[in-house]
Amino acid sequence: MAESHAKGDALRVIKAAGETSRPMRLPIPNGLLPKDSNHVYITVVDGSNHSYKIACTPNGWKEITLGRGWQRFYHEYKLNPSNILLFKHKGRDDFSVRIFQSPGVERTYDTSGDDSGDETPPQTPRKRTSPTEVPRRRMGCINVPRSSAAAEVEQTFQSEHPFFIMHITKRLLGIHFLPNVPHFGDDVNDDAIVNLRAGEISVQAVYGRYVGKRRRNCGSISQGWGDFLRKCNITVPKLAVFEISRTQPEVELLVQFVDFE
Repeated sequence: MAESHAKGDALRVIKAAGETSRPMRLPIPNGLLPKDSNHVYITVVDGSNHSYKIACTPNGWKEITLGRGWQRFYHEYKLNPSNILLFKHKGRDDFSVRIFQSPGVERTYDTSGDDSGDETPPQTPRKRTSPTEVPRRRMGCINVPRSSAAAEVEQTFQSEHPFFIMHITKRLLGIHFLPNVPHFGDDVNDDAIVNLRAGEISVQAVYGRYVGKRRRNCGSISQGWGDFLRKCNITVPKLAVFEISRTQPEVELLVQFVDFE
């Protein structure tokens, strides 16, 4: 079962959860997501504001297939094939999700680990901070690692801050800037001062967001990046984990370098 509706400017998709072993396909036009987007953020409307980053790939022009991250979401919310999911597009790559046990009966959202039961929606909705008042800060890994080594680091790395993982390749060791850095958040300007920290080493650099035809959700770090690598004595390829410890008044990145094969 799959059904989509447009109400005003918000796209809604109704979909059965299906078997976890089968790919989840959503009738979402490619043009609805940011250009070259390869992931979506899904937030269940349970008041936790916890977002799941799920990889996605286009399947033609009017459908996407959810990939890595979907099974984790499926198991953590203890979905079963008969559950009905209501996806609502919140803008860019953000979607809210409501889970129904049966038509008209929304499931309880129990985070204690007990089985969830049937319950009609509460009469008094939870009070939530408007996203226009305080920019939402995404947690966990904010980019999609493109290798098994980086994916393994993503699954095992623990942080109270959002973070991203990048390959510092031999080519990147030979240039003075770091390209394709994911944008740090809605509260960060397109051009920002970045403090890079690794232990006692601290170097100030400059971040610039891409403009024009380039991807608007990425940028580059320069004017200090090469000096930071030298001070950290990074001479061979590594994986680098960047924790975004703060974004105001300046961006601070806590950097850890990891060996990989």
